[in-house]
Amino acid sequence: MTQNETHKYKYGEENNLNMKLVIAIRRSLQPEEKYLTSLLTDYGLTTSQFGVLEALYHVGPMNINQIIEKTLSTSGNMTVVIRNLVKQNLITKERDPEDGRAFLIHITAKGHKLIKSLFPSHLEELQRAFSAIDTNEKEELLKLLKKLNRYSSES
Repeated sequence: MTQNETHKYKYGEENNLNMKLVIAIRRSLQPEEKYLTSLLTDYGLTTSQFGVLEALYHVGPMNINQIIEKTLSTSGNMTVVIRNLVKQNLITKERDPEDGRAFLIHITAKGHKLIKSLFPSHLEELQRAFSAIDTNEKEELLKLLKKLNRYSSES
């Protein structure tokens, strides 16, 4: 028995399977993340900035808490992201007329033009990344991931 085989079931089959799942999920996302980072660098954006612009482009004006929820970000990071996007004139920040304590974030014409120009490349990459599985498999994977996310959020 080799050393690797000795440690193969050190944590039990279920735990080993769970660890393999985490590694497989992360590995499957790495090429997409690498591509997206490269694409966004060409446009002078970070992935967080892209997330904000993409959300505003598709959803419309939102307050910071809504953006944090949509982009799965944190409030500390979001403050810097918003500030930098405002500096680049890609978004504006205005007082929310319904809640004077909050701000509404709007995408500017420049931001709209930027996201509109890079989004097709993003969609093409997603198409390539998921081309190995058919529509039914994508739907099943989505169902399983939603089930996993529900369980994780309850813990």
